[in-house]
Amino acid sequence: MGRPEYYYIMAFDTTTDAMQAERHAKERIKAAIMPIPGAISSGCGLALRFMEEDEESILAFCKDAPVNGHLYKLFTQKVDGHHPVFLIM
Repeated sequence: MGRPEYYYIMAFDTTTDAMQAERHAKERIKAAIMPIPGAISSGCGLALRFMEEDEESILAFCKDAPVNGHLYKLFTQKVDGHHPVFLIM
C-alpha cells in the first residue's frame, strides 16, 4: 500500500473544539489529533486528521460534529514547492 495522494483534516479555532471533535470521533470515524500543517492558519494550532478516504463519511462527520471547524483536503505531492490545500467546508 503506497502513500495516499491526499488526506482530509478539520482545523479549529480553539483547543476545546479540537478536543471535543476528537472525543466525538472515537466511535464514529478513524481520526487523530495532529499539529496544523503550515499551509493552513488556525487559531489553536491543532487539527483532526481523518484516516479514512471516504469523503462522504468525513463530510457526514463534520456536519454532525458539535464543534466549529473547517474541513481541508491536503495533497501529499508538492506542486511548485508547496502541498496544495483546498478548503472543502
